[in-house]
Amino acid sequence: MSDRAWPSTVIPSDAHERAQATGVLFRRMGWVTERLTRDERDDVERQLEFWYSSGYCPDALLIALSALPDGTRQRPRQPGERPGEFLRTRLNGWFRESSDTTMSEVHEPPRKGQSFEAWFANNRRQSAADGTGRRAPRVTEAGRQAREQARAFAASKRKDPLARLRESERRRAAALDSLLVEGAPAPAVPAPPAETRATPRMVASFAARQSVAARSPQVVRIVERLRAEKRGPSPAELAVLRNAVRDAHHHAGLGTLEAASAHVGDDTSELTAEGLRVLSFLDHADENRLPIDAMIRLLTVAVDETAPPQD
Repeated sequence: MSDRAWPSTVIPSDAHERAQATGVLFRRMGWVTERLTRDERDDVERQLEFWYSSGYCPDALLIALSALPDGTRQRPRQPGERPGEFLRTRLNGWFRESSDTTMSEVHEPPRKGQSFEAWFANNRRQSAADGTGRRAPRVTEAGRQAREQARAFAASKRKDPLARLRESERRRAAALDSLLVEGAPAPAVPAPPAETRATPRMVASFAARQSVAARSPQVVRIVERLRAEKRGPSPAELAVLRNAVRDAHHHAGLGTLEAASAHVGDDTSELTAEGLRVLSFLDHADENRLPIDAMIRLLTVAVDETAPPQD
C-alpha cells in the first residue's frame, strides 16, 4: 500500500506501519517540506513511537495537537518552532496529572483507532457490500485456452535454449500465417542483378570516396609505418588510425559535393584535391555492364593512370 493510501485511523504496530503513519501525519500537518537534522528526526520518531504504543492513531494525534482533553483549543505553531518542540509542548497536556499516576500514563485517545488487520477486514466487507470490490475478469473460451497453453508451456521441462527459440519462432510463424488472406499467393518477384540496381555514376561516386579515403596522407603514413615495422597497431595507434580514416571519409564526402557542383557548372577552379579526384572518377564512368567490384577496380586503374599519386 502506498503512503498516501495508508488509513489515518490505524494504530501502527511495527516499524513499517509507524513510518507509514508518520508520513500521513506529516502530510496532514503540512510538514512534508520540513528539513530536519538527524537528531530532530530521531526526537520526532521517539515521541511518536510513544504515542503510537499508547493507542494513538494519526487522526487521534491530529485532534490532540489542536485541542486539550477538556476541549480547550491549543495555540497554533509559532514561527521558528521546530516539529519536535511543537509535538512535545502540545501533547504534554494529554498526560494524566493525578497524584497516583506516573508520567507515562496518558488520557484516552480522542479518537479510537484500530489495527491494520481490523481495518483491512472491515474495508473488504464494505467493498463487498457496496459492490466496489475487485472482481476477477471474465475469461472467454479463447482466453481459457491461451491460459492452459501458457501453463503447459511454463511446466515443460525443455532446458535447451535453441529448442525454446525454435518453438518461439514456430509460434510466431503460425500467428503470422493465420493473418494471411485466403486466395492465390502473390507472385515472387526476383531481385534485379546488382549491375542494374546501381548506375555507373553511383558506382563512380562510391569508388571515388573509397579512393580518396585510402589515399589520405595521414592514413597512408600510419599504414606504411606499421608495414615497415611488421607489426599490428597498438590500442593508441588504432584509435589514431580510426580517427584518421573517419576524417578521410569526411573529406571524401565534401569532395563528392564539390565534384557534383562542378560537374553541373563546369567550373573546376575552386575544387580541392579531393574534389578533383572525385570529378575524375565521375568523368571515367561509362555504361558498361560489368559487376560492381570490376567496375570499381577498372575506374580506379583508369584514374590512377591519368593522375599521379599525391605526395
